[in-house]
Amino acid sequence: MNIRRIRNGVILVSAGVVLLMNTTDHLPWTVWMNIFSLWPIVLVAIGIELLFKRTKLAFLAILSPLLFLTAILGPAFFFETDFGRMHRTSETYLWSQDLDSALTKATAIIQLKAGDLKLSSGTDKLISAELDYRDRKPLVSYERSNTDSSATVEIKDSGRTRRGWSLSNGCFWGGWEKKNWEIRLTNSIPIDLRVDTKAGKTTLDLSDLKINDFDLVAKASTLDIKIGNLVNVVTGTIEAKATKLSISLPEDMGLRIENHAKLSSTSFSWITLKERDDVFETPDFDQATRKLTLHVDGSAIKLKINKYQRSEGI
Repeated sequence: MNIRRIRNGVILVSAGVVLLMNTTDHLPWTVWMNIFSLWPIVLVAIGIELLFKRTKLAFLAILSPLLFLTAILGPAFFFETDFGRMHRTSETYLWSQDLDSALTKATAIIQLKAGDLKLSSGTDKLISAELDYRDRKPLVSYERSNTDSSATVEIKDSGRTRRGWSLSNGCFWGGWEKKNWEIRLTNSIPIDLRVDTKAGKTTLDLSDLKINDFDLVAKASTLDIKIGNLVNVVTGTIEAKATKLSISLPEDMGLRIENHAKLSSTSFSWITLKERDDVFETPDFDQATRKLTLHVDGSAIKLKINKYQRSEGI
């Protein structure tokens, strides 16, 4: 058994695994600081190899490549995963942005990798947010346009993928930490909304918001949307996979759905829709004062449409 060849192979393979996880954004590059901090293991491993290589206990030299394997992959799967943060508790990050009286419109961009999101009105600021996080605070930004009276606010989840060893399943698992976010927007100006969520429940109460346009991406989620009547013409795009999608709209609002998705089920029990060439449309859509045009794409979507009286609230 050529221990030297095994040792060199283990170093190349394990280092390659860590680099691959770095480049695919599954591990931060700072993991190499933890790996290099274990440099004394190199001396121990080479010492074991020299000590037992030409003795009757030569089989113990296999400990040398095993130590190299532990020194390289250990920090990647311990210090940078749930093994090293089992007792870390979540914290809440509060963020808000004052409403500039000169603003005439805004764009809100929200990205949550895993967790529950509640979005509604009810703030005297442009945006108010309560954001759960563990090790990394969400990234927030505000940008005021110099060319027109508009602004863009953005909240981006900066959490990392968690990994660990499941004793019950006997395998490594990976996934995003689940969080709870609550965000409120102003109803004083029109807002374009962009939301990207995964693996959680997203509740968008737009009933008291001036939402002109919204663009939603949801994967493995439950998505509940309530449309209001503060804006007469609303356009929405929804791209979803393995998602339960429920839409509620005022009883006097016309609806047109341009469907390019694979729907696993539909429920239109409280609304009359005509179907024609992958288009669902209320009979009074052309004559309706208030209209919602919805573009739906994706697969494995359970779609439910409801209507409500304005006095019901949410």
